[in-house]
Amino acid sequence: MLRNLAVLVPIWQGTWGVFAVLSVYWFENFCSGLAQHRKLQDLERFVAQPGAGFAPSAFFALHYGLFTAVHGVLVLVFFGLIEGGLHGEHAGWWISVLLVAAMQVVDYRVQWRGGAGWVHTSAARLIVEPYARVAVLQVVVIAGGWLALSSSQPRTILLVFAALKFAAEVGTTLIWQRLPVRGPRRGAA
Repeated sequence: MLRNLAVLVPIWQGTWGVFAVLSVYWFENFCSGLAQHRKLQDLERFVAQPGAGFAPSAFFALHYGLFTAVHGVLVLVFFGLIEGGLHGEHAGWWISVLLVAAMQVVDYRVQWRGGAGWVHTSAARLIVEPYARVAVLQVVVIAGGWLALSSSQPRTILLVFAALKFAAEVGTTLIWQRLPVRGPRRGAA
């Protein structure tokens, strides 16, 4: 959840516009997808699944990869071209992107690998988890992006919608943590 500060702080400082915010959120989706793919590969490697057909990690890579590619093109076309890309006023964008990537790596290494996360979940759950976050992103942030572009107070609108995104992510994380894992679990290696 701390990775949200990589966007909230520059919005608060007034140094970022809509495209900078949405492009970092798109990059966050991309990093989340990579981490989720690695988790699925770990699950396939450490949890015996005899007779498994199409690997869940391959399905996820195809589906989430296509979704993320289309989402990136839409963000670029609708917000990047309208706003003029990342020229000039988007100081610190690369720092935020690196922070988002680093937070994903730390989360994967410390919480997932360090805690043997594959013992406590299922492939179906791992495939579905990132879509709750993406749904929040689509509704809250992109709606906020459109409103900010048409507003005389874009910074305020971006702050409100970034805070809503943060709150929704905290809520979905708490819900996911309380949901039981379904399906038979086989022994971990």
